[in-house]
Amino acid sequence: MLFATVSRGRKTGTRLIPHLFPDNRYRVQLGKKGPYIPVTDYREIPSYLANGYSLQMSNRDNSHSPSLIRPKSIQGWSVNLQELFFPTR
Repeated sequence: MLFATVSRGRKTGTRLIPHLFPDNRYRVQLGKKGPYIPVTDYREIPSYLANGYSLQMSNRDNSHSPSLIRPKSIQGWSVNLQELFFPTR
């Protein structure tokens, strides 16, 4: 499961998850100004993160609107499959 944790502001510590938009898709993009790419399948998101795309994430329980989160701040995925399935820690 992909998640990020808010590290600054009033909602520090809030857990964010990938935001599902009304069209039942997630959104990734290369930068704040770049166009977004709609992603239908949740399982495709890590391949975009590995290529440097950021992900729109939110927390509806705490009314945290979607924020663009960089791959290095997202937990639950890895470029190296060995790290993901056989952690050494």
